[in-house]
Amino acid sequence: METKKLLEEILKDYRGEAISLEDNVTFESLGFDSLDQVDLMMQVEEKFGITFPDDADIKSFEDLLAIIDRLKK
Repeated sequence: METKKLLEEILKDYRGEAISLEDNVTFESLGFDSLDQVDLMMQVEEKFGITFPDDADIKSFEDLLAIIDRLKK
């Protein structure tokens, strides 16, 4: 499954509603606070079998998709 689609599924499970990830959608614009973001990152790491570096600068879902694709390789 494509990374974006799988991430949208994770978000749907997390929020209980479908969320379409358009360009430059930020965590803040979707109402995510810092705890939501950390929880989501942990779910993403588990689902994709990756570990985000401590210095990862992830501000938008576009950033998140790029780092997921980079770490999956």
